[in-house]
Amino acid sequence: MPQLAELLGRTAAPRTHGGLLAAELDALGIDPADVLDASSSVNPYGPAPEVLRAVREADVARYPDPECTRARRAVAAAAGTDPERVVLGNGATELLWTLARVLLAPGETLLSCEPSFSELRAAAASGGARIAEWRARADDGFALHLDAVARAVRAERASVVALCAPGSPSGAATPIDDLCTLARDLPDVALVLDQSFLALSERHADLAAALPDNVLAVRSLTKEHAIPGVRLGWVACAPRLAAHVAASRPAWTVGSAAQAAAVAASGAGAFVAASRTRLLAERRELEARLHALGRATVTSSTPYLLVATSDAASLRRRALERHRVLVRDCTSFGLPRFVRVAARGGADQDRLVDALGALEERA
Repeated sequence: MPQLAELLGRTAAPRTHGGLLAAELDALGIDPADVLDASSSVNPYGPAPEVLRAVREADVARYPDPECTRARRAVAAAAGTDPERVVLGNGATELLWTLARVLLAPGETLLSCEPSFSELRAAAASGGARIAEWRARADDGFALHLDAVARAVRAERASVVALCAPGSPSGAATPIDDLCTLARDLPDVALVLDQSFLALSERHADLAAALPDNVLAVRSLTKEHAIPGVRLGWVACAPRLAAHVAASRPAWTVGSAAQAAAVAASGAGAFVAASRTRLLAERRELEARLHALGRATVTSSTPYLLVATSDAASLRRRALERHRVLVRDCTSFGLPRFVRVAARGGADQDRLVDALGALEERA
């Protein structure tokens, strides 16, 4: 462990995500209410009324159930699995940090399939793990080539491999049968499968697949139910792994409002299905309209798109300053020539397209 003096002498490196940043908006004199946030891929049609009502009516005068018993039962029943296979968390990010602690000892290797959501990698590095990479390519649609991933796992002697399906930020789809084959071919390796965007994607039926015991699937109720301020995610895995994950966390990690939201969300499958139908249609429309503007995109199975640009940081800044539209600069994913945008309906979609059409490219 580093000494206190060493920590005081360091500058902590910030991590970049989508969403509004209060300090940036304050510096620019922009009211958050004036900004169209197309950087964050949260369901724009949520929360469902019953979820919002459950959050508002949650009993916050009592300690929450530390075992999340009712919430786990509800989530498991909706997913067609056993409560012993479910661990609820304070968002998918908190669970990824927990998995890094449980699965990786200092010096062990995580193979991270990039580009991907950065939090598991950050957590692994923070705990002293070694990080190896396998990178998908833009000219191949960011497809995951699982035979190549398997070779990299063996070559790097990785004990954990991390994948996103669908891809984040690419939206690239990977069939669940292929992922299960990879897991079975690597029985001594833990496969952390980030499925945070799967429920709103074209491959949503993959959620029902039975997973090998070495797969830990991370899912986000935040995304499909539009409750990022509540923080709610869960891990589906083998019961013994679930017990280790649950035992490694502080008590009361999931608050009363989040547990109430989990119960309500578990009965709101029709809302998610209706939202998915609308969002995928709007993504197809967005893709067509961007192509008409001459902007290239990456094929996606999700409601979000990668859009090619000459300078992602510049495009993000100008879109926010000139049009009050926020897009996701993908430089932090190692993609400085891409931004990610989330499909929206009606006037918001028009506003997003108009902003991207008005911003000239800069070499």
